Amino acid sequence: MATKAAQDAAGKRPGRWWRRWIITCLVWAVPVVALGLKEMVAEMLYDSADLRVSIGRWNVTEAQRAMPGVAQCTGTLDAARAAGCPAAIVDANAASRDAAVSELHVRRIAQITGFFQAVVVYWVIPCVFVLCVGLVCGLIRRALRRPAPAISVGQAGASRVDGPRR
Repeated sequence: MATKAAQDAAGKRPGRWWRRWIITCLVWAVPVVALGLKEMVAEMLYDSADLRVSIGRWNVTEAQRAMPGVAQCTGTLDAARAAGCPAAIVDANAASRDAAVSELHVRRIAQITGFFQAVVVYWVIPCVFVLCVGLVCGLIRRALRRPAPAISVGQAGASRVDGPRR
């Protein structure tokens, strides 16, 4: 039985290339995931700030400005109702606030989808490419390591390949 040092010297440690490939892919995943998460968090912070602005904005028409109690229309919908804001103004702004919240959900789904696409494009595809290059190199090395079978000429000039007899 060969020792580990003899296997190292002969270059025949099984699984060595696979371990190196896995370590390379895992190390490469760190910057890909870090940059992807950084971009996603920055975009989510921007979107949540945009949502706060959208929710804090009250759209009041000229006809609604003439209504009594329009000065109490500030803050959230429930706080404005409790303060005495007219129901027509609250109802008119409720639809725009619901649209802003649903827009935020659409943006979040798009961000998560974009993150997973970035992981596939910048991590999975390069790892598969390195795997394919390694497999091709390994197959070429294996083909070059084995000598071609010797060809001998028989009695009637017919050639045959020497190999294992059956």
